[in-house]
Amino acid sequence: MANNYYDATGVLMLERVTPVITALFDGFNLDASYPGNGQTYIARISESNDPQWDDVLEALTDLATVLDLPVPDEEDPSMAMILEVLAPHFGADQNLELQNLIEHHRFEDSADLDALLLIASCFNDGHNLAAIQFEGCWHCSKPRLFEFGGEGCFLSRELNVFSSSRQALDLGLDLHQALLADDLDKAAARIAKETQTLLAGISEESIRERLRRRVIEQLLGDPPSPVPA
Repeated sequence: MANNYYDATGVLMLERVTPVITALFDGFNLDASYPGNGQTYIARISESNDPQWDDVLEALTDLATVLDLPVPDEEDPSMAMILEVLAPHFGADQNLELQNLIEHHRFEDSADLDALLLIASCFNDGHNLAAIQFEGCWHCSKPRLFEFGGEGCFLSRELNVFSSSRQALDLGLDLHQALLADDLDKAAARIAKETQTLLAGISEESIRERLRRRVIEQLLGDPPSPVPA
């Protein structure tokens, strides 16, 4: 029998660790002292810590109590209830992105970083969280084929970028097959798809469209000089 694992480490890019940051990220082995210079260590380590939404809910409930906010009397308040209690305190009760998260996120199982980033951005108590960098790997106790790999993400309010080792394998295979078939249209479409995926990570539509045009201009610029034979 083989066991599979996933381990990841990263940093929060912020000004300081505050009660909001502690409530949201303490389950990630938060270490305010390392590595420093505006970065705070976080991790998700197999068989050690796997931060759950239930843990975040408990921490946010405690935070609401400390802030003397009207916590629901229910025995098990939901994440939506607590977020709606906290939102007015931080001036985020009219935030459409937060409301959309409250209405549609299930808040079950492992806590996801993009949702935590949004909540932190709305509940800014001086932390000024700008971005999250997170890099992980999955591995197996037996050397099985394709049971090892890595991934990385950069998350901010302006831009989300994600890539994985699997993505490199798939892209390489698709391009290789297209080139063997002398199907440059297919190869070009695959490269265009990758570029569109990258551009889709930019949150502001107007900036995304301006950048798309700049990329096209760069690609249509003067071709490189031929390499001498």
